[in-house]
Amino acid sequence: MAEVSGALSRDIVVVGASVAGLHAAHAVAKMGRGLSVMVIGERVRPRYNLPLADRTGLTGPTDLDSTTLRALSQLGSQGVDLRLGARASELDLANQRILVGNGSVSYRALVIACGCAPTIPALLTEESRVYTVGQREEVSALRAVLADPSLAVAVIGAGLAGGETASRLRRAGRTVSLVDGSPEPMGRFGAVAVNSYAALHHRAGVAPCFGDGVVEVVKDGLRRRLRLSSGTLVPADVIVIADGHRPATEWLESSGLALRDGIVCDAGLQAYNHVFAAGDAARWSNPRYGTRMRGEQWTNAADQGRIAGLNAARSITRGAPDSYAGIPYRRSYQHGVRIQLTGFLNGDERVVTQRTGEGEVALFGRENVLHGALAFEHQYLFDEVRAMLTDGVAWDAALAHVGAAVSTGRVPARSGPRLHDIGIRNAICHDVLP
Repeated sequence: MAEVSGALSRDIVVVGASVAGLHAAHAVAKMGRGLSVMVIGERVRPRYNLPLADRTGLTGPTDLDSTTLRALSQLGSQGVDLRLGARASELDLANQRILVGNGSVSYRALVIACGCAPTIPALLTEESRVYTVGQREEVSALRAVLADPSLAVAVIGAGLAGGETASRLRRAGRTVSLVDGSPEPMGRFGAVAVNSYAALHHRAGVAPCFGDGVVEVVKDGLRRRLRLSSGTLVPADVIVIADGHRPATEWLESSGLALRDGIVCDAGLQAYNHVFAAGDAARWSNPRYGTRMRGEQWTNAADQGRIAGLNAARSITRGAPDSYAGIPYRRSYQHGVRIQLTGFLNGDERVVTQRTGEGEVALFGRENVLHGALAFEHQYLFDEVRAMLTDGVAWDAALAHVGAAVSTGRVPARSGPRLHDIGIRNAICHDVLP
């Protein structure tokens, strides 16, 4: 692991030691074609990857390094040249060369997996004790601050990352508020999910403030509060930003690549001759939906990384590329409840929600086509719906299947808190929504 100096050359270069980048490098190395591979990563310690039960890194093992050492060790044993702590600053497409630090690296094929960078709201850029999620340095600093249990925490951004953060902090006994300017923080799933989601957090002792943005920072001695648009004051001695990520593509602005909220690429993740993109920064043409899209999900990053790596190698060996027709999928574990979402929604889908004491499953469809699903628990049933979505099962058939499973009790029980025990039953929208 070293920086780059002088003029180097490799068959395949991967920029970004991200989930997508590491999967791309592994896929190429696993091919066994004898292609030389280099991974360039800006951080000496790449982004960690933690289990679902504690992806925040706030309350689990203190050794965050252990979460990536295995992957890096495996790549090293496969002959991948890891250059961590090296920052790519410019891409020269004409000469197939990347400027890195005091040197450059020429490539035959390139995979860009630079991911996203957090954006701190202008109102908070000069404030102390403001942290973002996902990078180990930030998490380590936040853990140190949270050693003081008297400090109240405001989590900005109530998506799944924000919800996970609030859940772990509350479990550790902290006073937590979950703030989001959107009344539906789960995007196009939000109209169905928001009541259940808010009730889940409220019952666990988190103060959900949805549809209420931050307008002012109010200080009182050593204490700090945030004034929301409604006038509500939220205690915020510590602030965690869990929203507002943007593709980290500034270094590509003079390259000539098409950049539109990500790196524009085709169904095979190709952005230019012998240049591919994968992960959070890739805006690709998804043949399943007939539209360009960008996803910030672990499964998307891993799958795209693998395909981008293979296609990069095939661009050298003249093999036929694969296309990526992935279905968005996200999961989270909050306050003892597993939340899962899958599909791509326009916002005009018909919605039907089925519930039992064990949980809730919502199906989203349009023109007799199943387009997505959301589940609080019901792992077995959600897996079945996810498979039906992949197979293109019609809306009516999917609806009948789920309805029969619920009405006949063919839904396995689970251990842990039942949803009606944590206050969600009366908050669920149970009818057919427009």
